[in-house]
Amino acid sequence: MSQPPPPPGNPPPPPGGYGYPAPAPGPAGDNPPPPPGGWTAPPAAPVPPAQNPYAAPTQSAFPAAQPPVPPPPAPPAPPAPAQGPPPPPGGYGYPGAQQQPYGQQQPYGQQPYGQQPYAQQPYGQPYPQTPPPAPGYGYPGQQPPPYQGAPAGGGRNNNRIVVIVAAVVAAVLVIGGGVFLATRGGGGKDNDAKPGPSSHSSGKPTGPTHNTGLAFKWDKTADPVAQKDNLKDALGIWFTDKYVVKNEIDKVVGYDRTTGATAWTIPAPSRGDCTAARDTYQNKTAIQYGASCDKIMVIDLAAGKPLWTQELPGSTGRKTEFDYSEMAISGDTVGIDWLDGSIGYRISDRTKLWQSGNGNCEDDGYAGGKQFVAVVNCDYRTYKVQVVDPAKNGAAKWTWEAPTGTEVNAIVSTDPVVVLLGTEETTFTDVAVLADGRLQSRVSLGTDKYRIDDDGTEKQAVHNVLVSQDTLYLTLDTKTGNGQYVSGISAFNLSDGQPKWVAKPGAKKEITGVDFVDGKLLAYEAPDYGVQGQLVTLDPATGAISPYAAFPQDAYDRLDMASLHSYYVWNDGQFYVVNKTIYAGESDQKYLIVFG
Repeated sequence: MSQPPPPPGNPPPPPGGYGYPAPAPGPAGDNPPPPPGGWTAPPAAPVPPAQNPYAAPTQSAFPAAQPPVPPPPAPPAPPAPAQGPPPPPGGYGYPGAQQQPYGQQQPYGQQPYGQQPYAQQPYGQPYPQTPPPAPGYGYPGQQPPPYQGAPAGGGRNNNRIVVIVAAVVAAVLVIGGGVFLATRGGGGKDNDAKPGPSSHSSGKPTGPTHNTGLAFKWDKTADPVAQKDNLKDALGIWFTDKYVVKNEIDKVVGYDRTTGATAWTIPAPSRGDCTAARDTYQNKTAIQYGASCDKIMVIDLAAGKPLWTQELPGSTGRKTEFDYSEMAISGDTVGIDWLDGSIGYRISDRTKLWQSGNGNCEDDGYAGGKQFVAVVNCDYRTYKVQVVDPAKNGAAKWTWEAPTGTEVNAIVSTDPVVVLLGTEETTFTDVAVLADGRLQSRVSLGTDKYRIDDDGTEKQAVHNVLVSQDTLYLTLDTKTGNGQYVSGISAFNLSDGQPKWVAKPGAKKEITGVDFVDGKLLAYEAPDYGVQGQLVTLDPATGAISPYAAFPQDAYDRLDMASLHSYYVWNDGQFYVVNKTIYAGESDQKYLIVFG
């Protein structure tokens, strides 16, 4: 993180970088190899060795703990058990689920779906903690950072800029009044995904009771976007006991939770791609706004009014100087990171906690929630994860350095700390579980095996990789020969990265993780032809699927229309379909669609 601000009366520190001493090497992993056996899920081709050092047993920097195990042949269909809960027949998407009209609701008296356990697989084994340094510049195939034409400050994530620019250019192509949506990151389908109000790690109940039937409650039509603007972002949804609060185009609006009536509106004019925090502190949150996203506003969500505003340091009015900003809240701290710097404030009194500028090592993205976690990028070569102590002016409680050749591209949980790693060629290759500055376990994502849903390239933008205190949940996304999806959810132990179970819904059902409720994973089964859409819960020990709440028959049109670029939120007994990006040339787009 950044150095603390100088004491009063001292001159400001000279511009330049701030250093990050390398963490002390941790002990190498000594876990025994997993027992032989293979998954029942379709095997995925590994990421090529040049792209993923974790999956490269022959790569000298990452010696494998055991010889690679070839993928098992496709298993035969399991016979129906004679007794007990039947096994699942058989994922949540950056693009939404593939949805068509459905039939009648299944009765809730039916027997719960059974889980489909499967054996451990070799890629769950932890890799060595501290790899030896790789020769040369970075990792094989890495190009040095662009010294000419690069943004001031050097150590920013080059991929981040390229991916975002490509997304803005290619996300929307207006063709004859229609829109062609390009996939934006993560290998997911064409959809924005669920926002992270609590970084997906709480496992807490979100309400004492729930309706087993979800009726349509209300929705809010999005403001139109001019063709010249192409698209505008409206990141952020928050909740109080009375209000659902949505960040919208040029404003923040509080709606009555029950009726959807507008309770209050705060003007927040911006150029349309400013960021916002995903978390809250005592009913307070923060957004970025302004003609060049050069200001931040802390909002009291319960009172519906701004608490304070602040211009970001170094503002010159240049339109793009605060591009690619990220913002996070943890406790009484809000941090903002952009291409040329970063800063942290205490929410309650606006005290500046840290500030940094250009340097060889820079903050490269934040995530909030239970802890404040930062990613640090050092000259495109080295990526680090830090748990930050705001009370000590942003000093790091601990630091973990990613192996050479990998990047830290997402933070999916801040307590426990779980991140997604990738390479220059592949956005997401591995899940890494960190504890006290050491690697606890990792899970390889393979190639096209799992669907990782995000709403952009910010570090806290992934929504369907869910984490409890002891389990990691991933959504399968494997196509069969006829082009359909083998949908399901896979569970892994955080302690060692080994698989626990795979749960698959019934035929023609696509499932995606949403949140946690009553200690269980809550998942959304999208409607399809002849299939009733519903929410289900998955038992964390067995993966057994049980019905939780069904959508009405007339919900299909609303859910299908919203699925192009939406994500899902469950809060206190209500299901929200939320749009983060509003496109030009599309009619009847919604900010929110609510069932409860």
